[in-house]
Amino acid sequence: MIPNAERAGLRRGITLTEILISILILGVGLVSLATLFPIGLLRLREAQRQTRSAYLYESAAADVAARGLLKTGSFAYADLLNTYPPNNFSSWYYSKNLNNGTGGYYDPLVQDRAAYNLDPFDTTSLGFGASSPASGGYGLPFAYDPLWRWQTDHANGGIYLYDTNNPDYNPTPGVTPEARFAAGDALRTLVPADNDGNGPPSAYGLQRLTNFNRPGYYNTAGTYIQPVMPAANFVPNIFVSPEDVVWQEATNTNNVYTIGGATRPGATYVLSPPSPVVPDLNTPSSLGQPNYDWRFSWMLTVQQNNSSNGASFDGNIVVFENRPFSLDQISLNGTTVYQAGGETVVEGVFGYSKKVFSAQGYSAGYGAGADQTVLIRWNGSAQADPIVKVGDFIADVTYERIQNTVNVRFLNNGAGGIPNPLNNGEWDNLPAQRCYWYQVQKVTPAQVDPTLLAPYRSMVVYVNRKLEARTLLNPNTGTPVYMNAVLICHYVVNVIPQTFFVR
Repeated sequence: MIPNAERAGLRRGITLTEILISILILGVGLVSLATLFPIGLLRLREAQRQTRSAYLYESAAADVAARGLLKTGSFAYADLLNTYPPNNFSSWYYSKNLNNGTGGYYDPLVQDRAAYNLDPFDTTSLGFGASSPASGGYGLPFAYDPLWRWQTDHANGGIYLYDTNNPDYNPTPGVTPEARFAAGDALRTLVPADNDGNGPPSAYGLQRLTNFNRPGYYNTAGTYIQPVMPAANFVPNIFVSPEDVVWQEATNTNNVYTIGGATRPGATYVLSPPSPVVPDLNTPSSLGQPNYDWRFSWMLTVQQNNSSNGASFDGNIVVFENRPFSLDQISLNGTTVYQAGGETVVEGVFGYSKKVFSAQGYSAGYGAGADQTVLIRWNGSAQADPIVKVGDFIADVTYERIQNTVNVRFLNNGAGGIPNPLNNGEWDNLPAQRCYWYQVQKVTPAQVDPTLLAPYRSMVVYVNRKLEARTLLNPNTGTPVYMNAVLICHYVVNVIPQTFFVR
């Protein structure tokens, strides 16, 4: 007799429903586990970017100090070597009106041109170029970016300003672009007149300065011309991450470009930034040469602490990942403008709020409760929605280069700025030239702008710190009295404040 036979016969197997429930539970677990992999990869990538940024920051700070990169006299010295004697503005920082009309070099760190290729000290047309006293005693903010100029020189023809010795240089006025950093040419073209009636928006962009002379190049006969300043050829070794060394095969032709034009006699192939694929170095025939992949690079946005003393500078080390070194030609309303690759500039309302307060006796004021709020606005019919994500960096790049407009728009006819009753009467609309970086903490979805309506679109971003300058608003309508410019560049991975001392 089998004592448990009856009980065993009553025992059932696993039903289909139970199997499906088990598969569902297992599937949910696997999906949950699978989501950890991309999140982990993102975290690893962000950790790598922050680590590399820290290394690059240390390298950049050391290079500025050890190499004396910001010595004020070096800018005029490098320019002196461009073309000697100076002839018809063949130099970067030359004015024929200095020294009682005999000409001379000026300091671009405290003086700007009123327009491209105009004498900054000539008042016959637009008036004086912007000068540092308009910034409260500081020097003018500028972008110290030798790597961009070095890399785009031959490829785009004359990006090194007035480089008449470059075989690709085109001396026709208006052809050689000035290539200022964060130039809002698209904004200025789409909005031909600012709301205050004093001309187009103050979105000229910072001077993109360099104190390295023209690098070596090949002339039309294919002969290599040595640089006047040999250190210029070391620019791509200075402004990139020292951790990015790779080996490039000497016979590799996948990463070359021509100098002098491929159809010209004696055109020579030279190395461009190399392939990130590391070649096989096991045999002597494959031996190559060290180079950089340029994944991480840096530049400075900086200004003198004192316009009369170039011993110290305040600014930021800006670290890029996979930055494009290019110049894009775009057409807006039938007008051709040039824009540096990756530098998108649109309208920015700094201190955006629907409630505006103004001091007694003033017709303009500031938004209330908007210490960290920025409205980004653009013409949706002319450009796609910009990409702005949490963690990205944006910059207030409002820059007025004409001193007459500075006096009217920013200094209230020379009587001082506009006081902010919400900030102890501070003149929060100043300075007229600035570059303030902010990190994005929150972003609202892009939508049709509620004030200007279609085709204008806008989004509101909240930044990580109190705004250093604000947009003047009309108390009745909330619209800007004059437009400010904001830079959106998703290639920027870190911005580190730094004070530099020049010895």
